[in-house]
Amino acid sequence: MAAPPPSYTSAPTEAPPYAAPPVGGGPNALPGYDDSSAPPSIFVPSQGIDDKLPNHFKIKDQYVKAQVTPSDLQAHLVLLGAFHRLREEVRTFKGKADIPMEPDERWAVFLQRAVYRFEQWAVRMIGGEGQEEALGEGPKVLTPNEVPPLDVVMVWHTYMLNPRNYYEDCLRKLPGLLRVGSFPLMQLAGSIDNETLLPHPPSGGRVAAFTAFTSQPFGYPLNTISDETVPVYCPICSQPNTVPWITYKGDGFAQRGFVCVCNNCRFTFSRETLGVRKFYEDMEKCIVNPDRFFLANTILDYHAGVPAETQWSQILTATVLSLREGTVPAPAEIWGKQIGWTMKAVEDYTRVGILGKKNQAWIATPRPLNVILSAYRQPGPFSLDLASAVLRQMNFIEKMVNLGFTEQARWEEDRDTLTRCVVRYHHFLDLMASTPGNFVVPTLIPDHDDKVSQGALSNAYDKTAEAWKARFGVPYSVCGCLPPDTSSGSSGSGFSLFSKKGKSKSTLEKPVENPRPDLLSPSDEAAEQTHPSDHDAMAIINPGEPNEAQAQLRKRELAKRAKELGKNVEKGKADQWGSIMQRRGVDHTPSFLCPVHYGAQYPFSNQGDCTALSGNGLQSASASGECCKGNGMNGLCGAQFDQKRGGPLESVKYSVMMRGDSTYARDMGVAQINASWGVVGAMGGGGPY
Repeated sequence: MAAPPPSYTSAPTEAPPYAAPPVGGGPNALPGYDDSSAPPSIFVPSQGIDDKLPNHFKIKDQYVKAQVTPSDLQAHLVLLGAFHRLREEVRTFKGKADIPMEPDERWAVFLQRAVYRFEQWAVRMIGGEGQEEALGEGPKVLTPNEVPPLDVVMVWHTYMLNPRNYYEDCLRKLPGLLRVGSFPLMQLAGSIDNETLLPHPPSGGRVAAFTAFTSQPFGYPLNTISDETVPVYCPICSQPNTVPWITYKGDGFAQRGFVCVCNNCRFTFSRETLGVRKFYEDMEKCIVNPDRFFLANTILDYHAGVPAETQWSQILTATVLSLREGTVPAPAEIWGKQIGWTMKAVEDYTRVGILGKKNQAWIATPRPLNVILSAYRQPGPFSLDLASAVLRQMNFIEKMVNLGFTEQARWEEDRDTLTRCVVRYHHFLDLMASTPGNFVVPTLIPDHDDKVSQGALSNAYDKTAEAWKARFGVPYSVCGCLPPDTSSGSSGSGFSLFSKKGKSKSTLEKPVENPRPDLLSPSDEAAEQTHPSDHDAMAIINPGEPNEAQAQLRKRELAKRAKELGKNVEKGKADQWGSIMQRRGVDHTPSFLCPVHYGAQYPFSNQGDCTALSGNGLQSASASGECCKGNGMNGLCGAQFDQKRGGPLESVKYSVMMRGDSTYARDMGVAQINASWGVVGAMGGGGPY
């Protein structure tokens, strides 16, 4: 019988006891959560907005109730509009500023502070690592006084758009958020004024509770000046240092060039050093209590989205850390002294565990290890750069604003658009379920949060468009992005905008025969809603030659498609959708034409060839204002290799295969279960991805 998933309910033995602050009575009492001045505020959607939604949808072979409704979308759009307005407030700030900053730089600094404020709220108010027993079990509903300020909501929203990172981080570090469960959309949207998209004035109890728990003001800092500081703890001596958020030299905590000389031990450290300290702290915990603690990104099975069996998380963690029976625990500062205080040193150390004797310079750092180390690029309990993630998400929000979707008055009259969005989303789910193993690319409605290269997105989008047309009988997109031309032999799906027989030009002027108005509208107003979603792809200034060539090939292919479509429209051989596409494609900007450079042999070395590491991205003086300089595989955009990703079991299997060491397999306790991998021989081959 398989071992149960890892348990995260028991508090670590070394964690300090948690005592909830007093509520009522005493000079330090917090405001009670039953504050009558702050009644629950829930979003109220437009009347009748869900009336046209079908009762159920067919997803492959099953009929299911709607997984999302138009009223959900309306509430979500209220939040997106509020986030956009907040960004513009920050970027256009005209008040006191002793250190001049460009609008985008001010926004990037604001995001660094928002992430810090979110961490304080999530750990100290909702419940962090070591507070499991005090928090109890079962789901938790946010009380009115626990609803955070808008900047914290924005970071939380973006965090949850990375569901695997979020779930595993909650299992490892954020038990309070784990109890909250799903994003309380209606509750949070209810804290926003629908018309102005500004937050409703908070109650006194809500303000006092947030400040008492987090030691932060409830009002978010639209601007940052040089005398505003944050406590940063030295990775060597653990003493606090009062560090400015910004400085004239650009080495403040919210700036890219952050560096600090410890007031106590005089050790010089950076954000990278703080991330390394986090790794060593986790390393110490894994040695002391291997049944309770695991390294980041070693718990979830990537495809199933649930924790793998405990033994695989234990074995993978032990492999990466080169742990053996009898390994003596040591504090983080000792590991730092022995291994080094750079991520390159950590990478070199952990490569030995994964590759064994095959740890040669010409062998690239394996993807399983890259994924693990990417979680230690920055300090804090989060396994991804949340400030950078918000920057990515703003690209999508900008598109929603440009479509007019955040103008709530629109939905008082328009009942069709959001209903069509929901229907398209469920058909997209049906397409995914019907084509397992294939990567499908959404349009703006529905949207996605995958982080893959433009080349992979463009190819997958073409296949998605073909499969959609074949399954549902209408084009996937009519924004002006041209589908693949089947007449050239590039596809066998039969998807074409060209008629088998010639048509007179007069037929093209007739109303469009649309068999699926629930999926597609021929109106120009709705065209951009079907534009391919590429908001998580990244642009770089100095792309590698292969990627530039790939982009050029795509341009030539699209030019060829446009030329052929134009000829067929002129000859009357195109169908009505083809005529629409030809007209809209004239001034339309196609997706997936931005060259993107991925991959690095040594992702934490100075010579790494990923833009996230080489620094050849959009530059800024802020810590998160560039694409995509960083120390980890994700860089700013979170992009990772375009390869399938498995889980702890697959990563252990890969390490066993690479090491080719039967002694290692026996020591790890995996030799006797190789048969479960379905491979030939004790060290059967096959990579994990």
